Amino acid sequence: MLLYESHDYKGVTAMKRSKKTILSACTIAALLLASACGSQSSAPDGAAKAKDDAKTAAPAKPIDLVFYQPSADWDEARFMKELGEPIKAKYPHITPKFVKYNGKADQVTELVTTGTQVDIMFMSIGQVYNFLLKSKMERDITPLIQKNGFDLNRFETTSVDMLKQIGNGKIYGVPMYTLPSTIYYNKDLFDKFGVPYPKDGMNWDDTYELSRKLTRQDGGVQYYGTVMSPSHLAMRNQLSLNLIDPKSGKATLNNDSWNRFLSNVSRFYTLPGYEWTNADMQVAKQRDMFTKEKRAAMWMPVSTMHTEAELQGMNWDLASFPTLNEAPGIGPQAYPFYFFVTATSKVPDEAFEVLSYLSTEPFHLEKSKQGLFLSLLKSDAVRKAFGQESAMYKGKNTKAMLPDKFAAPSFVSTYTSTSAAKIFTALVNVTTGKQDANTTLREAEESMNKTIEADMAK
Repeated sequence: MLLYESHDYKGVTAMKRSKKTILSACTIAALLLASACGSQSSAPDGAAKAKDDAKTAAPAKPIDLVFYQPSADWDEARFMKELGEPIKAKYPHITPKFVKYNGKADQVTELVTTGTQVDIMFMSIGQVYNFLLKSKMERDITPLIQKNGFDLNRFETTSVDMLKQIGNGKIYGVPMYTLPSTIYYNKDLFDKFGVPYPKDGMNWDDTYELSRKLTRQDGGVQYYGTVMSPSHLAMRNQLSLNLIDPKSGKATLNNDSWNRFLSNVSRFYTLPGYEWTNADMQVAKQRDMFTKEKRAAMWMPVSTMHTEAELQGMNWDLASFPTLNEAPGIGPQAYPFYFFVTATSKVPDEAFEVLSYLSTEPFHLEKSKQGLFLSLLKSDAVRKAFGQESAMYKGKNTKAMLPDKFAAPSFVSTYTSTSAAKIFTALVNVTTGKQDANTTLREAEESMNKTIEADMAK
């Protein structure tokens, strides 16, 4: 904000003249000199006032600003490199600190109980209920938004819609970035078996055909066409299907829409050669098949942004996420990461000022060029700049990282993640032959509703 200083200048004092008195030249000169001195004295007076104001303005008080992120993907070194050091450079009086996730679901509750300072929490939409709301760490930052003229319209629309829905009209955080919606693929496996690379604009049927051609045994090694993270795909589904009904608050899994979802995904896992166990179906195992074992040709996590180290030694590239015939041109839902000023922070104004800085276009442009995150700002310049200064993304099809249009957000509740896990269990049951789709979805819904009812009775 620009500050303007005003000055009051003294006029020459009017002097009464006597009709009969004639002022001498010396007297006139003396008066003019005095008058001139009087006029010029206002500038030094104003400068002196400004100097005095500067002396009385208290320097910014040094503070610690403590961040927390509930996943093993972030440690102090990464935090300082990507966030802490830029914050310190912008605000020398602020010392950014980081509390590392210890793997416990109740870590935030422990932090609150022990009085450990946490000012800003950042996490994915899938973690909000378990780590922010469950521990009552949310703060309505609407007053801070209004006070600072902060414009939420700068951000991707569905990410703001999710934020408002979580807070039931209140605003608890600021959208920052999202995870990719893309196909990672191993070019060497496509070359090995003479199969054309996946292209942008494919649908699920096209992707299935590629997967069918790539799923085979060679040299005693079983290769797979596609691996994915079904539970995250359920949360980010392209048809905006609800896992929990917003009106009744009950699970809504046993219906034709989720049956079609299950059928679409399960066909990949029932190709000859996929005879998997429950352990094989776990997402960590599927991820390793692509990144470490290099036995899977395509990987569609919708929950992961890989590091250079994770893909080291692989000849990889990207293709756009497949679309559904009934929803052409629509990608998965956004999977936003939000930054929240906590209810326990004693420096909410400073915390919000830092969040405002972290959401500026210059900051996002820099991080986008470095390939560090996929910004949720509505900025073509930021989006097109992704990976420009990153060796990892040199020559890669980075425009495939995000869809042209996100699906509308599904209803998000305390039970969204648990219900998505039920969909994953249903998929395992179908692909391992334990149950048919109708039975497993019915039991999944019944089980989820029993959990909800038990919680409501407490």
